[in-house]
Amino acid sequence: MGRLRQGLTTAFLFAALTGPAGAAEMTRLQSAEPGDPFALQFSIRWDREQERATISREQAYAPTPAQGDLTELRYSRVKNDLVTRAALALYTDLELHVEVPYSLGDDAAWRFGSRNGIPVNASTSSIAQNGVDAMGRPCVAAPCSLFPVGSEENTVFHGGNLGDLRAGLAWGIFNDQRDDTKPYWLVGLDVTFPTAPLYDPAENRGSNWQSPHAVEAKRGASGEKVWRYDLYTALSRRFGVVDPYFKAHVTAVLPSSSTYSNCDHVAELANPTNGAPAQMTLAAVTNCADPRWKDDAKAKLPFVAGLTFGTELVPFEDTKEDQKVTFDFRVWADYTSSSRFYNELTDASGKLHDTEAYLTMGAYMGLYLRASRWVSLQATASLATRSSHWLSGESLGKGGQPPSGDLSGATPNPDLNPNFDWRYDAPGNRFRISEVSVFSLGVAGVLTF
Repeated sequence: MGRLRQGLTTAFLFAALTGPAGAAEMTRLQSAEPGDPFALQFSIRWDREQERATISREQAYAPTPAQGDLTELRYSRVKNDLVTRAALALYTDLELHVEVPYSLGDDAAWRFGSRNGIPVNASTSSIAQNGVDAMGRPCVAAPCSLFPVGSEENTVFHGGNLGDLRAGLAWGIFNDQRDDTKPYWLVGLDVTFPTAPLYDPAENRGSNWQSPHAVEAKRGASGEKVWRYDLYTALSRRFGVVDPYFKAHVTAVLPSSSTYSNCDHVAELANPTNGAPAQMTLAAVTNCADPRWKDDAKAKLPFVAGLTFGTELVPFEDTKEDQKVTFDFRVWADYTSSSRFYNELTDASGKLHDTEAYLTMGAYMGLYLRASRWVSLQATASLATRSSHWLSGESLGKGGQPPSGDLSGATPNPDLNPNFDWRYDAPGNRFRISEVSVFSLGVAGVLTF
């Protein structure tokens, strides 16, 4: 232990006494220097993300109100992406970068959960025992399950396609290597283009509302057909072996001409011909086309804002050979606003749902190994959680106002929200997600020219 401690101390002192300070990895960019006008970085990264959560449901008629919501499902989602990235210096401290992801797989699965250690089954699940359609009318053959669920996992498979192209500019306003009286200050804007094929969650569903992508050989698309604009700024300042940093960002999500809406299949969903219960109200057929509803009936997209605090530790750095070992530790928090968009219920229900705002908090660790000026390796891991929030709960009327007339949706009613579904959105039937954990891994190889 004494030799190990002595070795680490020597490495830290060596790093503190050699070479100029450098930017943290979060604020690093490619820069065209007077003696080296060409700077290009190319990387290939594997990202894996696994989400696990519990989905519960309100009790319409609670025999013991103290029980609160009752657990219905255990949910999981596993994503694997291969991301190719290129970053090119346009000028001094000005970088253009492009990312092209390929989705190897994006699979969502759910099964019955348990209540107080007792497994839920078809006889105790309100999903399996459902007896009404979207208008609250009794099913022709009750019970009519909302969607397939069992003790074994039901899975909807996605992937096998290119993801959304992402491109952006990053500008180093201050550079602590040029002026050691200032921190490294970076600002940037990334744009995500809606290039991935659209995932239509309601397309070709069977009589039991089974997704056609429940078979691995028939993977569905994973695109959402939205534009994302991520504006960010980051600061870092190297002090010997320690390089603390801070980042803030805001992401705006805007629709494209192909963004999915529940109204896209309204006629088929309100009058299904495959034996399934009605998945939308008859009033929605009229209201989806009503100019008074316009964009109010379409997807309602979220915005995201967040902060990151972290520091890099550099136990070894050889500026002559351009070698470096870096440990990166950070914590972050992101706020995601309320929306009507894809969520954890979509693969099962075939619908976009009204999702309550939530907070994501996580911790991250990275290891960066630079073998030379040209070759680097990176490995990262993170663990995050999300605050509990509703996964459904559309308002009955426009703008949250209670409509008049027939509220079932079985007859025309211009005040009735066409997205409202009595099975998911009525008080006592809403779904809630909790106990969310998101574990992520990443491994990248980087070439710098």
